[in-house]
Amino acid sequence: MMKKIIALFAFVSVMCSLSAQKVSETTTLYGKDQLTGFTTNIEKTPVEIVENTLVNKFEGKLNLKGSKKKGFHVYENQTCPTFGEARYDIYFTTLEVGKKKNKGTQVILVVSTGNMNCITFSTDPRTSRNIVSFLEELQYDVEVYKTDMRIEQLKNEIAALEKERQSIEKDQAKVKDKITATNDEMKKNADLVEKKTNEITRLQERYASSHDAALKEQISTIAKEKQTLLKTQAKLQKSLLGMNDELYKLTNKLDANAKAIEEKTAELKKLQR
Repeated sequence: MMKKIIALFAFVSVMCSLSAQKVSETTTLYGKDQLTGFTTNIEKTPVEIVENTLVNKFEGKLNLKGSKKKGFHVYENQTCPTFGEARYDIYFTTLEVGKKKNKGTQVILVVSTGNMNCITFSTDPRTSRNIVSFLEELQYDVEVYKTDMRIEQLKNEIAALEKERQSIEKDQAKVKDKITATNDEMKKNADLVEKKTNEITRLQERYASSHDAALKEQISTIAKEKQTLLKTQAKLQKSLLGMNDELYKLTNKLDANAKAIEEKTAELKKLQR
């Protein structure tokens, strides 16, 4: 019940916003020619968004073929059932209006039946009403366009995050393999240290009773080998600490990635309802 009330409130809000949007006749210069058309302002919306919304509507939904001339998007000698049954020349431009915090966009739309014969309320009231309705719906169209663009943006961001997740997981697997290999190497190295220690102990016992110079030399050699193994063990331990630190960072990165995917997926589902 609450969801229905919220949805009804949102619908009424949009309709109120549309009904409050003002459309009026205006004149504009197209090169050196003065044309009469219609204008409206879309508040707090960048020029690029409004322009793209109109291009998407004319070229995407209404399937018109356009070009850009003298600062206007132009659709020449084409049918547009939204306005009427004739063939029209359609011109529109978008201009930034308002101050920094409240910048909006002014739309100027000119519809002609050819030879710069611009449609106005005095020349063609019926088509003029259709043009006004088209502009009155523009605020809603802009919101739909922004939603569609945000959906597309979220899909791309989620895809990038999924790709990043796979990369992190691969890096994690590599680090884990290195940790396993290092632990194995440290175990082998520790076994060798223990072996050298036992060997030194055994030889020292023999040397204690014989004081053989050759045994003393052998003990010294094995002791040096043991020191080399201990240094290697220390390096391996240091390397292992670095790997564990890297794995910890990758785990945190993966957690942040999962959270970002979850948040963006939730936003996407909400927009797609």
